[in-house]
Amino acid sequence: MISNIGYIGNSGPIIHYNFTVNGVTYKGGMHANGFAVGDSIGVVYQKDNPENNMTVFEYYDGPSYGSVAIFVIAAIVLAIYRWRKINRKYNDSCPELDGTGRCRIYRIDKEYIFVTVYNVTASLPIKFLPIDCGNGEFENTLMEIFHASLYGKYVEMKNAELIKAMKQRSWRQLYQHSTGVLLKHDSRTLEILPTRKSTDGKGLDWDYDRALSFDLDGASWKDIINSTRKLLEHHETDR
Repeated sequence: MISNIGYIGNSGPIIHYNFTVNGVTYKGGMHANGFAVGDSIGVVYQKDNPENNMTVFEYYDGPSYGSVAIFVIAAIVLAIYRWRKINRKYNDSCPELDGTGRCRIYRIDKEYIFVTVYNVTASLPIKFLPIDCGNGEFENTLMEIFHASLYGKYVEMKNAELIKAMKQRSWRQLYQHSTGVLLKHDSRTLEILPTRKSTDGKGLDWDYDRALSFDLDGASWKDIINSTRKLLEHHETDR
């Protein structure tokens, strides 16, 4: 074990050690970055000529400066990623969206229902968020659905199975008491296509007059999220 640390400075601690071989005690010391009191070191000596002993730090239970540096770099990278993620949610440019993805969102009186769309067919996974959720939660859920739409495995479902998975009593009940949008993207643009009540009052039609399109190279992610939620609040819903 380390017997003493002279000091700890910017250049690392100075380790003073001693060990005994065949009744003879040998002492030594050297700079050892990253060590602290109680850390273990390995000492190599020449049996036939123990005066030429030398210390080698083959093992120890404390961190090395190298591991500390890796930790610091990882922390910096994580902090930058976190900052960009938070900043992106409110002000910054859109995240990179590869391929094509689609998400259908319904807004009922208490929650949003996010449904994955594969090509033109809705299926699992389905996500739920409360109406008063933050933009960050809304964004993360939307991105999960986009990712599933692009990389997930399509599960064929009957309409009755799908509406049950959405926790709704019937499609008619959902259509009468909800608003909806379809978000679709490729690598360059993102489009938001809202719905409106059908003329017969039994369903929802696409409202192309209110559709929005965003250029992902210059659009604000904040604007996309806010615009989506605004379109979903176009008219009141009654459960």
